[in-house]
Amino acid sequence: MSLLESFKKLGNYFGAYKVHLCPEVKGQVSENGKPLINAKIERLLCFSDGKYVENYVYTDDKGGFSFPEANIRSNQPAVPFAELFTSQIITLFYEGTKYILWTSRLSGTKYRHEYAKKLSCLKADISDEEVSFFFRNDEVEGYKLSAGGIARWDEDFEVIDLDSYYGLSEIESDDEDH
Repeated sequence: MSLLESFKKLGNYFGAYKVHLCPEVKGQVSENGKPLINAKIERLLCFSDGKYVENYVYTDDKGGFSFPEANIRSNQPAVPFAELFTSQIITLFYEGTKYILWTSRLSGTKYRHEYAKKLSCLKADISDEEVSFFFRNDEVEGYKLSAGGIARWDEDFEVIDLDSYYGLSEIESDDEDH
């Protein structure tokens, strides 16, 4: 590791206030139900002030992996109306192919139990396609949280039809009329 990288990592422990980047992650990856053994899983966590945490693990003999909770200290001034956000991306590298297990962008700097619940049981099969999805927001009724990736859950998991969501199907039908 270079000296610059060492200083960047050290800088994550100093700052004006604490930023929660990611809860503990526990997951399992497979291919058509068969565990992926010794596959590389990378996690990149970023804060809007430019600080980031990057780490990786390898899956065990059951395709399981985990990452600890991640927090940093930010030097970004607590300016009213400033957009503070964190980004999370968890990626699997297997046989020369990259798979996005989870990707999200969260407003604010605080721990959110809704994300912790999802990331505590992240199960993904590389035969599934990458989707964007909604899940429950316990803080603001009527407003759902969103993320993306190949991970799946039996509950509280609503795939987003992006064409309908962004009104693309209406645009296409208008184009056909002309």
